[in-house]
Amino acid sequence: MPTLRALASVAAAALVAATTTPALAQSAGLFDIPRQDARSALVTLCLRAGCAVSFVTEPGPAYRSNAVHGARDWQTAMARMLEGTGLRYRLIDGRSARVWVAPRPARVVTPPAPIEPTDLDPVIVIGRFAEGIDTALIEKQTADVIQDSVSAARIGELPAANLAEALQRIPGVAIEREVGEGQFVSVRGLGPLFQSVTLNGAPVAFNENIRNSTQSGRQFRFRALSADLLAGATVTKTATADLIDGGIGSNIDIRTVGGLDGAPFVSGQAGAHHETRSGETSPDFSLSGRWRDADRTLGLVGGVSAQNRQVQFDRLQTQRYRDLTLAGRTVAVPNDLRTTLEREDRTRISLFAGAQWRPIHTVSVELSTLISRFENEIREDRIVYELGDRVAGPTVVPDSIRISDGVLTGVTLTGGRIGNNLEISDQIHDNIAASLAVTADMGGWVVRPRVSYSRAESWLATPLQRIGLQSPEGVTYGFDYGSDPMGARRIDFLRTSFDLTDPAALTQNRYGVRSTDVEDDDLTLLASAERPLETRIPGLTFDRISFGGQFSDRGRDYQRRDREAALRPGRTVDASFVDLLTPGNAFGEVVGAGPIRWTAADFARYRDAYVIPGEFDGVILRSRDLTPTGADLQSSYKISEQLAAAYVRLDFAASVAGIPASGNVGVRVVTAQTEVLGSILGVNPTGALMVHPLRHRNRITDWLPSASLRIDLAPETVLRFAASRTLTRPSLADLGAATVPASTLVSAIYERGQAEIDNPSPWTIFTGVGGNPDLKPYSATSFDVSLEKYFNRFGAVSLAAFHKVIDDYVLVVNRTERLTFATRMGPPVSADVLMSRPRNIGRAEVSGLELGFSHRLDSGLGVWASATLTDAESRDADTGQTLDLQGVSRASYSISPFIERGPLEAHLSWTWRSHFRSIADLQGGGVTAFVVDDAGILDLAASYRLNPSLTAYVEGGNLTDAIDVAYDGDRSRLLQITRSGRSFALGLKFSL
Repeated sequence: MPTLRALASVAAAALVAATTTPALAQSAGLFDIPRQDARSALVTLCLRAGCAVSFVTEPGPAYRSNAVHGARDWQTAMARMLEGTGLRYRLIDGRSARVWVAPRPARVVTPPAPIEPTDLDPVIVIGRFAEGIDTALIEKQTADVIQDSVSAARIGELPAANLAEALQRIPGVAIEREVGEGQFVSVRGLGPLFQSVTLNGAPVAFNENIRNSTQSGRQFRFRALSADLLAGATVTKTATADLIDGGIGSNIDIRTVGGLDGAPFVSGQAGAHHETRSGETSPDFSLSGRWRDADRTLGLVGGVSAQNRQVQFDRLQTQRYRDLTLAGRTVAVPNDLRTTLEREDRTRISLFAGAQWRPIHTVSVELSTLISRFENEIREDRIVYELGDRVAGPTVVPDSIRISDGVLTGVTLTGGRIGNNLEISDQIHDNIAASLAVTADMGGWVVRPRVSYSRAESWLATPLQRIGLQSPEGVTYGFDYGSDPMGARRIDFLRTSFDLTDPAALTQNRYGVRSTDVEDDDLTLLASAERPLETRIPGLTFDRISFGGQFSDRGRDYQRRDREAALRPGRTVDASFVDLLTPGNAFGEVVGAGPIRWTAADFARYRDAYVIPGEFDGVILRSRDLTPTGADLQSSYKISEQLAAAYVRLDFAASVAGIPASGNVGVRVVTAQTEVLGSILGVNPTGALMVHPLRHRNRITDWLPSASLRIDLAPETVLRFAASRTLTRPSLADLGAATVPASTLVSAIYERGQAEIDNPSPWTIFTGVGGNPDLKPYSATSFDVSLEKYFNRFGAVSLAAFHKVIDDYVLVVNRTERLTFATRMGPPVSADVLMSRPRNIGRAEVSGLELGFSHRLDSGLGVWASATLTDAESRDADTGQTLDLQGVSRASYSISPFIERGPLEAHLSWTWRSHFRSIADLQGGGVTAFVVDDAGILDLAASYRLNPSLTAYVEGGNLTDAIDVAYDGDRSRLLQITRSGRSFALGLKFSL
């Protein structure tokens, strides 16, 4: 592949540069470095001494070093060079240091007269894990807002499959997992929709959920992106005028490595990952490098990363509840009980390439490109035990009914029916993001134009295949949840006398195919300009002004096709089509007693034997291969969005009761114009089915003021205040003019017509979901305060409080709508369907506290911990009903004790969050409140440095083999019990 060959060339060039670096000078050298730009001085120092310097925040041209003359070691020379300049540094080991710009209101001053070398603080030798914490603390301390971050060093030492799993360990952040892997990020009590995600400061397109009927909108799907090639990520929790809007919760800026950000290097890792549930071992690989010329004017950086995971996921599900009368009392009865064995083969590949060119000292040009593919082959084998109305019938075994808190928790039927279903798909999520930025110092003005383009495409290489088989009527089965299934995280038994391994006893009842293609793109132009000021009014000095603007052109094209497959002429289905046995280790910890194996469909045989009649010769297709029907058009939509924003920001310095302070005030004005295209089915005057096109246009302008104040109570103690007006635009899926009845309802009416409406099948539900193009943005007023104490040598403690009031909160409203349906043989029919659509009828409030702590003893023992307490709820303005917000846990915490001693580094990481309403309804709609119960995950990572360039590592994920549970609003209404199992990895990392 040309891209891989190019990256290999970059890595090889970096290897040559790295291996020709002079040996580190440990003894005193003779220096004669005049006063000059601090960056040039530090480069000159390290070129002569063989040291390495990394900039946490790179100094601007106003920072000039002191002259250094005479014989001394390089550490003493650096101390003399930076004294009084407004730059700070920390020696990491005997060969490297980290430099950053001191927090304002420190001023760059004229260096004092030459003085004798001063004594140095002891050198702090820390490992990569602690180094990552230290880098994040420096960024937090020097920032002009409330923020936290993770660096590349910390990500590399965590057992994290993606960036979401690394972010969950910082204060205020919680994640939601999908099939055992981190997917969505919530910050400070607000779910994924309320996080604005950017790449190097520019917006990115979003991958869409093509797993089931539930969509995600603007929620960034973090597992589509490998974390191996990232420089880190910053979570900014308070808004400023220059920050890209859209995140009431936070702005998460993902950073890539720059070509001139540090010394040349080549690094990488090779390892193996093992999943205990599937028993599969798969490879991990990454390689990255940087090259720069001797004058430090041109730098190239690139990398490639590949991961593979083969996982098994056991899921016991209760499928929705309905109220029935049993023995004279109203009881909540599940429609069915099902065991789902899910197996996924996940492949994640990321490529990164960047270049940075500084033709003259005052101009820098940077190009970055990030490409990723996340492919997920999914097979779900499912056994469905029908309940519902059967529980009220004559085949119930006397005295077998168990009822607890008004919910059916056990029953045995002698006249039931069992379904044997297969769902299979191959999901692909492609991402490409590229940006070109220029930074130029023009007569005191620093100007930064940037153009970025990103594209996200989610599609099904194998469309969703739903193959349904069923037993004859009259089989016997029963279940019993036991006394406390939520606490035990298992049920007592699930039994049947029917032979689940006999394919001859099954008959086929359907073969559905769904193809989904979603394309999102974003073209953004950003421009900013800033310069120092010396404007003084009594008690206040305005020392910097900045202004800028943004124009973004965004779009989404969501296309869905649903079809029923049919046998090729002359082909028949026999027992050989259902001759695969599921693994024998399924549900051992989830179901106390019962059958754990069954015969499953052979998809290869079905794929070859079936076609889409009259449209496509086969079942492996894309949406574009089919001419859309009216139902297809009704469930598809297009959205275009143009944003224009402008801002101005003033930075100031002041004195509060004699204590130095600094801050900023500003305002951002943003205009959004949205156009939504869709369709709705209807009937023309002759009674024939017709499609009515829908088109909606909205234009909204918002003013977003913000203010931040930082008070330096002591050199290492910072008090911060912030207030702002922020917004989050509605989910693109919520805006879409789509009307999507339940797929089982569409199929049933298509086959049976009016008969299905008059006499519905037991499993048919008259529900659906849809969008609302008239939604307004969420708007919020936020207040924040934080106190941060940084320890002299390593670590910090911080406490922050926050309060947000969100207007125009979007809530889902269920209302009956009259919908039109196509039928196979007869005219279209209409039915009343309970449709769930979003509406601006709510108000939400979020308040909370977050705590962060990190410390390290001289012995190498340390701890890194965080905790968040949140009180959040929404109120329906029409009904007065209050609800917990989706994605919000009232409490969450993370604690990571670690040890760094000599070549050994090791740490445990325990993350826990209390129950929360899930973003992703894996039931496919119809659940009142899908709540995931309290859950904790224990991870382990350890490494041993074999030599300065080579390290061996081992990782363990979910060491306690946690089993997750979920319920429908109330803990008495069990929805699912899931188990993903432990995972382990080992390998080698190298750095040259």
